[in-house]
Amino acid sequence: MQNVKIVAYRLGENINLKKFKEAYTGKIYSSSLAEVFIKKGDLSYIYVQNYGEVAFSDCDEKTIREFIATITPFIDLPIAPDKEFKEDFVVSVDHGQSITFEYNSMQVPEVNADVIKIVMLNVNQSVVLDYFTDLCQIILYETTKYTNELELCGKVGISKVKLMKLIGKTLNIQNRITDNLYFLDAPDTVWDNEYLSKIDTGLSKTFNLKTRFKEVEYTLKIIDNNQKIFAQLVQHRDANKLEWVIILLIFFEVVNTVFGKYIYH
Repeated sequence: MQNVKIVAYRLGENINLKKFKEAYTGKIYSSSLAEVFIKKGDLSYIYVQNYGEVAFSDCDEKTIREFIATITPFIDLPIAPDKEFKEDFVVSVDHGQSITFEYNSMQVPEVNADVIKIVMLNVNQSVVLDYFTDLCQIILYETTKYTNELELCGKVGISKVKLMKLIGKTLNIQNRITDNLYFLDAPDTVWDNEYLSKIDTGLSKTFNLKTRFKEVEYTLKIIDNNQKIFAQLVQHRDANKLEWVIILLIFFEVVNTVFGKYIYH
């Protein structure tokens, strides 16, 4: 039995693959506008996706560190040094066995570049979900502070500008999730290949991708609903302030008129 270790990282937002391919001097197995598939050895590959994920198959630590250092300059927004989004997976090759899936591994009777690529794609997706789950939890925590304030004080103290920034951050995450998560449709390579299709389906279930995606969606809906209520409260608060300003202006105008008449008489 042969074991192939797969490890995937979320390195940041948007990798400029065009510039990377122009600068890279190694052998590229295949590429497109959205991905680069690099062959390093028999079952050793590197899979780069333009949204910010890189997966390694059968690569030692030195190769991984060197490649990450090589590609980092081409990442628009690298992950903060104190954060790491990483996923490990093992593909065991046993020619006498059928396809089986475990918690963080799978067993297949045969393996090739297409099989490795499908596995790397799914491991990348799992890392992406970890990344966006973390972002959603940060915004949910910030939103919950204001819901607690509303419960305890009957009002929300957030300023209009700060609320708009929070809403903008939420919308930005929603847009990035739409761009990054594409596992709802199977890759083109699996449509005409029953073996690859079975592997892709099994991996999606193993990583629980669709359920985790729905959880991210549900979290964003909760955040969105809370922020809509906050926006209404802030708008109502600002409207009340404007009404008081108008009342005070009218009051001072009346006082000014009355005292003006008194002075002139």
